[in-house]
Amino acid sequence: MTACYVVDVTRLITLEAIRGVEAHNFGFWDAQIWATARLNQISEVYSEDFNSGAMIEGVQFTNPLTN
Repeated sequence: MTACYVVDVTRLITLEAIRGVEAHNFGFWDAQIWATARLNQISEVYSEDFNSGAMIEGVQFTNPLTN
C-alpha cells in the first residue's frame, strides 16, 4: 500500500465510468479504471486490456507486457 497511491471508487467515478461505456464503448470494469485515472489526474495506466499507446481524454494506456 505504501508503494502505490490507492484511490477509492466514488459515486462520481461510477457516473463517469457509465459515460465511458457510452462514449468509448468500454466494458464497465475497464471504464471504472479509465474514469478513476481521469478524475484523479493519473496520466498513464498500465494494462493489457486497452490498446497500448491509446490516449483517451488525457489518459494514456500502456501495455507493460509489450513495451
